[in-house]
Amino acid sequence: MVRDRKGELRPPDDPEAFLRVAPELDEIVSYEFVPLLNKDSTNIVPADWTRIAKAIYERRNDGYEGFVVVHGTDTMHFSASAVAFALGPALPVPVVFTGAQTIPEVPHGDARINLLRACKVATADLAEVVIAFGDFIFRGARAQKKHEAQFNAFESPAAFPLGFITEDILISAEARPRARDCGIASFELQAEFAPGVLQVSLIPGLEAALVMPALDQPACQGLILQSFGAGNVPDAGQYSFRELIETALNLGKPVIVTSQFPANATLYSSYRPGREAIRAGAISTGNMTASCSVAKFRWALALAERDRVRPGERIERIKEIMNTAYVGEMDEGGLEHEMSIGGKAHG
Repeated sequence: MVRDRKGELRPPDDPEAFLRVAPELDEIVSYEFVPLLNKDSTNIVPADWTRIAKAIYERRNDGYEGFVVVHGTDTMHFSASAVAFALGPALPVPVVFTGAQTIPEVPHGDARINLLRACKVATADLAEVVIAFGDFIFRGARAQKKHEAQFNAFESPAAFPLGFITEDILISAEARPRARDCGIASFELQAEFAPGVLQVSLIPGLEAALVMPALDQPACQGLILQSFGAGNVPDAGQYSFRELIETALNLGKPVIVTSQFPANATLYSSYRPGREAIRAGAISTGNMTASCSVAKFRWALALAERDRVRPGERIERIKEIMNTAYVGEMDEGGLEHEMSIGGKAHG
Protein backbone atom coordinates (compact mmCIF):
# COMPACT_ATOMS: atom_id res chain seq x y z
CA MET A 1 0.00 0.00 0.00
CA VAL A 2 0.93 3.68 -0.32
CA ARG A 3 -0.28 6.67 1.69
CA ASP A 4 -2.01 9.28 -0.46
CA ARG A 5 -2.30 13.05 0.14
CA LYS A 6 -5.36 12.55 2.33
CA GLY A 7 -3.39 10.19 4.56
CA GLU A 8 -5.39 7.17 3.39
CA LEU A 9 -3.76 3.86 2.50
CA ARG A 10 -4.55 2.49 -0.96
CA PRO A 11 -2.99 0.32 -3.68
CA PRO A 12 -0.34 2.15 -5.76
CA ASP A 13 -1.30 3.59 -9.13
CA ASP A 14 1.71 1.87 -10.68
CA PRO A 15 2.10 -1.76 -9.51
CA GLU A 16 5.67 -1.78 -10.82
CA ALA A 17 6.52 0.53 -7.90
CA PHE A 18 6.24 -2.59 -5.78
CA LEU A 19 9.66 -3.71 -7.00
CA ARG A 20 11.28 -0.80 -5.18
CA VAL A 21 10.32 -2.33 -1.85
CA ALA A 22 13.36 -4.61 -1.93
CA PRO A 23 15.95 -3.51 -4.50
CA GLU A 24 18.27 -6.35 -3.45
CA LEU A 25 15.70 -8.98 -4.38
CA ASP A 26 17.51 -9.94 -7.57
CA GLU A 27 20.55 -10.86 -5.47
CA ILE A 28 18.48 -13.63 -3.88
CA VAL A 29 16.43 -15.03 -6.77
CA SER A 30 15.79 -14.63 -10.46
CA TYR A 31 12.17 -13.65 -10.78
CA GLU A 32 9.32 -12.58 -13.03
CA PHE A 33 6.99 -9.95 -11.61
CA VAL A 34 3.31 -10.40 -12.56
CA PRO A 35 0.94 -7.57 -11.49
CA LEU A 36 -2.03 -9.92 -11.31
CA LEU A 37 -4.32 -7.88 -9.05
CA ASN A 38 -4.00 -4.38 -7.61
CA LYS A 39 -6.66 -4.07 -4.93
CA ASP A 40 -7.14 -3.86 -1.19
CA SER A 41 -7.51 -7.42 0.10
CA THR A 42 -10.77 -6.39 1.77
CA ASN A 43 -12.22 -6.49 -1.74
CA ILE A 44 -10.91 -9.98 -2.63
CA VAL A 45 -13.66 -12.29 -3.93
CA PRO A 46 -13.68 -15.99 -4.91
CA ALA A 47 -13.09 -15.12 -8.58
CA ASP A 48 -9.74 -13.69 -7.47
CA TRP A 49 -8.82 -17.01 -5.85
CA THR A 50 -9.48 -18.65 -9.20
CA ARG A 51 -7.38 -16.06 -11.00
CA ILE A 52 -4.41 -16.53 -8.65
CA ALA A 53 -4.54 -20.33 -8.94
CA LYS A 54 -4.84 -20.23 -12.73
CA ALA A 55 -1.88 -17.83 -13.03
CA ILE A 56 0.28 -20.31 -11.12
CA TYR A 57 -1.03 -23.34 -12.98
CA GLU A 58 -0.43 -21.74 -16.38
CA ARG A 59 3.26 -21.36 -15.45
CA ARG A 60 3.68 -24.87 -14.07
CA ASN A 61 5.93 -26.00 -16.95
CA ASP A 62 8.00 -22.81 -17.21
CA GLY A 63 10.81 -23.91 -14.94
CA TYR A 64 9.96 -21.93 -11.81
CA GLU A 65 11.25 -23.25 -8.49
CA GLY A 66 8.38 -21.64 -6.64
CA PHE A 67 5.80 -18.86 -6.55
CA VAL A 68 5.29 -15.94 -4.19
CA VAL A 69 1.88 -14.30 -3.85
CA VAL A 70 2.01 -10.86 -2.21
CA HIS A 71 -1.36 -10.27 -0.57
CA GLY A 72 -3.06 -8.02 1.96
CA THR A 73 -3.26 -9.51 5.43
CA ASP A 74 -6.99 -9.12 6.08
CA THR A 75 -8.01 -11.97 3.76
CA MET A 76 -4.68 -13.71 3.10
CA HIS A 77 -5.70 -16.78 5.11
CA PHE A 78 -8.89 -17.16 3.04
CA SER A 79 -6.94 -16.90 -0.23
CA ALA A 80 -4.16 -19.25 0.87
CA SER A 81 -6.73 -21.88 1.84
CA ALA A 82 -8.64 -21.49 -1.41
CA VAL A 83 -5.54 -21.65 -3.61
CA ALA A 84 -4.39 -24.76 -1.72
CA PHE A 85 -7.62 -26.55 -2.68
CA ALA A 86 -7.49 -25.24 -6.24
CA LEU A 87 -3.94 -26.51 -6.83
CA GLY A 88 -4.44 -29.72 -4.87
CA PRO A 89 -2.17 -32.21 -3.08
CA ALA A 90 0.00 -32.93 -6.14
CA LEU A 91 1.41 -29.40 -6.26
CA PRO A 92 5.11 -29.99 -7.07
CA VAL A 93 6.63 -26.69 -5.83
CA PRO A 94 5.99 -24.17 -3.03
CA VAL A 95 3.43 -21.39 -3.32
CA VAL A 96 4.22 -18.81 -0.67
CA PHE A 97 1.79 -16.12 0.46
CA THR A 98 3.18 -13.12 2.28
CA GLY A 99 2.35 -9.50 3.00
CA ALA A 100 3.08 -6.80 5.54
CA GLN A 101 1.68 -5.06 8.58
CA THR A 102 3.25 -1.74 7.58
CA ILE A 103 3.67 0.20 4.37
CA PRO A 104 7.18 0.06 2.84
CA GLU A 105 7.92 3.64 3.90
CA VAL A 106 8.16 2.53 7.55
CA PRO A 107 11.93 1.95 7.90
CA HIS A 108 11.61 -0.56 10.73
CA GLY A 109 8.56 -2.24 9.20
CA ASP A 110 8.12 -5.72 7.77
CA ALA A 111 7.31 -5.11 4.09
CA ARG A 112 10.84 -5.52 2.75
CA ILE A 113 11.93 -8.33 5.04
CA ASN A 114 8.79 -10.42 4.53
CA LEU A 115 9.19 -10.23 0.76
CA LEU A 116 12.84 -11.28 0.89
CA ARG A 117 12.07 -14.10 3.29
CA ALA A 118 9.14 -15.36 1.22
CA CYS A 119 11.36 -15.58 -1.85
CA LYS A 120 13.86 -17.66 0.13
CA VAL A 121 11.05 -19.94 1.33
CA ALA A 122 9.92 -20.35 -2.30
CA THR A 123 13.27 -22.02 -3.06
CA ALA A 124 13.09 -24.43 -0.09
CA ASP A 125 12.36 -28.17 -0.20
CA LEU A 126 8.63 -27.70 0.11
CA ALA A 127 5.62 -28.41 -2.09
CA GLU A 128 2.63 -26.81 -0.40
CA VAL A 129 0.70 -23.58 -0.28
CA VAL A 130 2.03 -21.76 2.77
CA ILE A 131 1.98 -18.40 4.50
CA ALA A 132 5.47 -17.07 5.33
CA PHE A 133 5.09 -14.17 7.72
CA GLY A 134 7.38 -12.90 10.42
CA ASP A 135 9.49 -15.80 11.67
CA PHE A 136 7.07 -18.59 10.73
CA ILE A 137 5.97 -20.73 7.83
CA PHE A 138 2.40 -21.99 8.21
CA ARG A 139 0.41 -24.39 6.07
CA GLY A 140 -1.91 -22.07 4.16
CA ALA A 141 -5.05 -24.06 4.96
CA ARG A 142 -4.21 -24.08 8.69
CA ALA A 143 -3.41 -20.41 9.24
CA GLN A 144 -5.49 -17.56 10.57
CA LYS A 145 -4.78 -13.93 11.34
CA LYS A 146 -4.37 -13.21 15.05
CA HIS A 147 -3.32 -9.55 15.29
CA GLU A 148 -3.80 -6.33 13.36
CA ALA A 149 -0.44 -4.73 14.18
CA GLN A 150 2.12 -7.24 15.44
CA PHE A 151 4.71 -8.42 12.92
CA ASN A 152 3.98 -12.07 13.74
CA ALA A 153 0.41 -11.56 12.60
CA PHE A 154 -0.59 -15.16 11.84
CA GLU A 155 -0.92 -18.37 13.79
CA SER A 156 -1.80 -22.01 13.21
CA PRO A 157 -3.79 -23.04 16.29
CA ALA A 158 -4.48 -26.65 15.27
CA ALA A 159 -1.11 -27.58 13.75
CA PHE A 160 2.53 -26.80 14.35
CA PRO A 161 4.28 -24.44 11.92
CA LEU A 162 5.73 -26.11 8.82
CA GLY A 163 8.95 -24.19 9.25
CA PHE A 164 10.89 -21.36 10.81
CA ILE A 165 12.76 -18.52 9.16
CA THR A 166 16.26 -18.16 10.58
CA GLU A 167 19.59 -17.70 8.80
CA ASP A 168 18.55 -20.97 7.19
CA ILE A 169 15.01 -21.88 6.19
CA LEU A 170 14.10 -24.71 8.57
CA ILE A 171 11.40 -26.99 7.17
CA SER A 172 9.50 -29.48 9.33
CA ALA A 173 9.35 -33.17 8.46
CA GLU A 174 5.56 -32.69 8.39
CA ALA A 175 5.84 -30.55 5.26
CA ARG A 176 5.40 -32.18 1.89
CA PRO A 177 8.71 -32.08 -0.01
CA ARG A 178 9.19 -31.09 -3.62
CA ALA A 179 8.42 -33.60 -6.34
CA ARG A 180 11.58 -35.55 -7.15
CA ASP A 181 10.51 -36.14 -10.72
CA CYS A 182 8.49 -34.12 -13.20
CA GLY A 183 5.26 -34.97 -11.41
CA ILE A 184 3.38 -32.49 -13.57
CA ALA A 185 1.00 -34.97 -15.20
CA SER A 186 -0.92 -35.52 -11.93
CA PHE A 187 -0.99 -31.81 -11.08
CA GLU A 188 -4.64 -30.93 -11.65
CA LEU A 189 -6.37 -27.57 -11.35
CA GLN A 190 -9.77 -27.41 -9.65
CA ALA A 191 -10.18 -23.69 -9.20
CA GLU A 192 -13.93 -23.13 -9.15
CA PHE A 193 -15.63 -21.67 -6.08
CA ALA A 194 -19.39 -21.43 -5.78
CA PRO A 195 -21.28 -18.21 -5.08
CA GLY A 196 -24.32 -17.99 -2.85
CA VAL A 197 -22.82 -18.84 0.56
CA LEU A 198 -24.38 -17.11 3.57
CA GLN A 199 -22.54 -17.03 6.90
CA VAL A 200 -24.40 -16.20 10.10
CA SER A 201 -22.46 -15.46 13.28
CA LEU A 202 -24.57 -16.61 16.22
CA ILE A 203 -25.30 -14.27 19.11
CA PRO A 204 -27.47 -14.80 22.19
CA GLY A 205 -31.09 -14.20 21.32
CA LEU A 206 -30.72 -14.38 17.54
CA GLU A 207 -34.03 -15.55 16.11
CA ALA A 208 -33.64 -18.25 13.46
CA ALA A 209 -36.75 -16.75 11.82
CA LEU A 210 -34.65 -13.76 10.76
CA VAL A 211 -32.38 -16.06 8.75
CA MET A 212 -35.08 -18.36 7.36
CA PRO A 213 -36.11 -16.08 4.43
CA ALA A 214 -32.58 -16.24 3.03
CA LEU A 215 -33.03 -19.95 2.39
CA ASP A 216 -35.88 -19.19 -0.02
CA GLN A 217 -33.59 -17.11 -2.20
CA PRO A 218 -32.51 -19.08 -5.31
CA ALA A 219 -29.08 -17.47 -5.03
CA CYS A 220 -28.46 -19.12 -1.65
CA GLN A 221 -26.60 -22.39 -2.17
CA GLY A 222 -25.46 -23.11 1.36
CA LEU A 223 -25.37 -21.80 4.91
CA ILE A 224 -22.53 -21.45 7.42
CA LEU A 225 -23.44 -21.19 11.10
CA GLN A 226 -20.55 -19.66 13.02
CA SER A 227 -21.30 -21.18 16.39
CA PHE A 228 -20.41 -20.50 19.97
CA GLY A 229 -17.57 -22.45 21.57
CA ALA A 230 -17.48 -26.24 21.12
CA GLY A 231 -19.64 -25.93 18.03
CA ASN A 232 -22.76 -25.23 20.03
CA VAL A 233 -25.89 -24.04 18.22
CA PRO A 234 -28.99 -22.88 20.17
CA ASP A 235 -31.68 -25.57 20.37
CA ALA A 236 -34.27 -24.12 22.77
CA GLY A 237 -37.59 -22.46 22.06
CA GLN A 238 -37.94 -19.69 19.50
CA TYR A 239 -34.15 -19.40 19.37
CA SER A 240 -33.60 -22.98 18.25
CA PHE A 241 -31.84 -23.41 14.90
CA ARG A 242 -32.87 -27.03 14.41
CA GLU A 243 -35.86 -26.19 12.20
CA LEU A 244 -33.68 -23.85 10.13
CA ILE A 245 -31.15 -26.61 9.55
CA GLU A 246 -33.83 -29.12 8.61
CA THR A 247 -35.53 -26.63 6.28
CA ALA A 248 -32.23 -25.92 4.54
CA LEU A 249 -31.59 -29.61 4.00
CA ASN A 250 -35.09 -30.16 2.63
CA LEU A 251 -34.33 -27.43 0.10
CA GLY A 252 -31.10 -29.20 -0.84
CA LYS A 253 -28.93 -26.52 0.76
CA PRO A 254 -26.16 -27.85 3.02
CA VAL A 255 -25.38 -26.29 6.38
CA ILE A 256 -21.91 -26.36 7.92
CA VAL A 257 -20.95 -25.43 11.48
CA THR A 258 -17.79 -23.45 12.18
CA SER A 259 -16.80 -21.56 15.31
CA GLN A 260 -16.08 -18.06 16.51
CA PHE A 261 -13.07 -19.45 18.37
CA PRO A 262 -9.69 -20.64 17.08
CA ALA A 263 -9.52 -24.01 15.40
CA ASN A 264 -8.84 -26.99 17.67
CA ALA A 265 -10.59 -25.26 20.56
CA THR A 266 -14.00 -26.44 19.40
CA LEU A 267 -16.15 -28.78 17.35
CA TYR A 268 -15.72 -32.04 19.23
CA SER A 269 -18.66 -31.16 21.39
CA SER A 270 -19.99 -33.18 24.29
CA TYR A 271 -22.73 -30.59 24.79
CA ARG A 272 -26.24 -31.35 23.67
CA PRO A 273 -26.71 -28.12 21.62
CA GLY A 274 -23.67 -28.99 19.51
CA ARG A 275 -24.78 -32.56 19.00
CA GLU A 276 -28.34 -31.54 18.16
CA ALA A 277 -27.12 -29.48 15.22
CA ILE A 278 -25.23 -32.49 13.86
CA ARG A 279 -28.20 -34.77 14.42
CA ALA A 280 -30.37 -32.30 12.52
CA GLY A 281 -28.05 -32.73 9.54
CA ALA A 282 -25.50 -29.93 9.86
CA ILE A 283 -21.97 -30.76 8.75
CA SER A 284 -19.13 -30.35 11.20
CA THR A 285 -15.87 -28.76 10.09
CA GLY A 286 -13.71 -30.57 12.63
CA ASN A 287 -10.63 -28.57 13.55
CA MET A 288 -10.45 -26.55 10.36
CA THR A 289 -10.06 -22.81 10.76
CA ALA A 290 -13.15 -20.73 10.06
CA SER A 291 -11.50 -19.15 7.01
CA CYS A 292 -10.48 -22.52 5.57
CA SER A 293 -14.01 -23.83 6.14
CA VAL A 294 -15.41 -20.96 4.06
CA ALA A 295 -13.00 -21.60 1.19
CA LYS A 296 -13.50 -25.36 1.29
CA PHE A 297 -17.30 -25.05 1.43
CA ARG A 298 -17.34 -22.88 -1.70
CA TRP A 299 -14.94 -25.33 -3.35
CA ALA A 300 -17.07 -28.32 -2.34
CA LEU A 301 -20.24 -26.73 -3.71
CA ALA A 302 -18.47 -26.07 -7.01
CA LEU A 303 -17.16 -29.65 -7.17
CA ALA A 304 -20.65 -31.03 -6.70
CA GLU A 305 -21.92 -28.72 -9.45
CA ARG A 306 -19.09 -29.72 -11.80
CA ASP A 307 -19.74 -33.41 -11.17
CA ARG A 308 -23.46 -32.88 -11.84
CA VAL A 309 -24.46 -34.54 -8.60
CA ARG A 310 -28.17 -35.29 -8.51
CA PRO A 311 -30.21 -33.05 -6.18
CA GLY A 312 -31.06 -35.94 -3.85
CA GLU A 313 -27.38 -36.80 -3.45
CA ARG A 314 -26.02 -33.27 -3.16
CA ILE A 315 -26.00 -33.00 0.63
CA GLU A 316 -24.19 -36.31 1.05
CA ARG A 317 -21.64 -35.35 -1.59
CA ILE A 318 -20.90 -32.05 0.13
CA LYS A 319 -20.62 -33.87 3.45
CA GLU A 320 -18.19 -36.36 1.93
CA ILE A 321 -15.99 -33.58 0.56
CA MET A 322 -16.05 -31.61 3.80
CA ASN A 323 -15.15 -34.77 5.76
CA THR A 324 -12.13 -35.54 3.57
CA ALA A 325 -8.72 -33.99 4.20
CA TYR A 326 -7.26 -32.91 0.84
CA VAL A 327 -4.38 -30.55 1.62
CA GLY A 328 -3.72 -31.14 5.31
CA GLU A 329 -6.45 -28.70 6.29
CA MET A 330 -7.68 -30.81 9.22
CA ASP A 331 -6.76 -33.84 11.26
CA GLU A 332 -7.39 -37.15 9.52
CA GLY A 333 -10.28 -39.03 11.05
CA GLY A 334 -11.34 -36.06 13.12
CA LEU A 335 -14.85 -35.86 11.76
CA GLU A 336 -15.57 -39.57 12.07
CA HIS A 337 -15.31 -39.07 15.84
CA GLU A 338 -18.01 -36.46 15.82
CA MET A 339 -20.21 -38.27 13.33
CA SER A 340 -20.29 -41.30 15.67
CA ILE A 341 -21.82 -39.43 18.59
CA GLY A 342 -25.21 -41.08 17.92
CA GLY A 343 -26.40 -42.86 21.03
CA LYS A 344 -23.48 -42.20 23.35
CA ALA A 345 -23.70 -39.78 26.21
CA HIS A 346 -21.07 -38.19 28.38
CA GLY A 347 -21.59 -37.18 31.96
